[in-house]
Amino acid sequence: MTVTETLDVTMTPPSGGQILHQTDRATVIWGDSRDPAVITQVPDGYGLLCTDPPYGIRYNSGRSSTFTEIAGDDGSVDWPGVLAEWVGTVGRTRGLAPSRHVYVFGYPPDQLASPMRLGGTASLVWDKLDIGSGDLTSPWGPGHEPITFGVHVKRRSDRESGAGNLSARLRRGSVLRYPRPGRGRARHSNEKPVLLMADLIESSTVRGELVVDPCAGSGSTGVAAVLEGRRCFLVEIDRTHAELTVQRVAAAERLAAQMEGL
Repeated sequence: MTVTETLDVTMTPPSGGQILHQTDRATVIWGDSRDPAVITQVPDGYGLLCTDPPYGIRYNSGRSSTFTEIAGDDGSVDWPGVLAEWVGTVGRTRGLAPSRHVYVFGYPPDQLASPMRLGGTASLVWDKLDIGSGDLTSPWGPGHEPITFGVHVKRRSDRESGAGNLSARLRRGSVLRYPRPGRGRARHSNEKPVLLMADLIESSTVRGELVVDPCAGSGSTGVAAVLEGRRCFLVEIDRTHAELTVQRVAAAERLAAQMEGL
């Protein structure tokens, strides 16, 4: 296992990113997921893309917050286009393996289907079992987040013939009820509960497969993947969050090793 620890660091990742943690279970890169030199590092033929990219809403609860604005959350980034590079652009067979799944938070299927070459989609809902503060000027507090499920079909002719639609129809209930991390315990403004991410990962992969998250945040996807017996490849642009991800994933690896030794 390799872990890079530094005290005097810049807050802008270098070209190609910097590997902060790498084992046979997990890779964590401090880097920009829009950087082609980072994208080329993900192994080809991986099993699942599961990510929560910035939505372009400039997270703001209307009151003072311990969380800073998320990089790329100003609406200027074409995140569906960025994620298209991660699954493999038109004309390429690299990236996500054919007919495998994607889960993308915050974006509707119609914004993702074309660039990510999805042959079948479904709209899921994460019910947070709580009302968030959100924009306090609104009379309605957010209590859920949308998730797009899709089946990646590389060939246009296959998508046009309906390939991937069966997999989308076979998904189970579309409302996933998991409490969000409690107030005072969340480490990221959009932190996802590990149990929610484990549900998605377990539904679309088998043990040993690689789960990729190019917008790792505080690392919940990686923690869930490791605890579910999968491997993970994570990229995070914020240095503080990237280091937090390393800590959480390393802890999950120790727990997974203990469980395997029982």
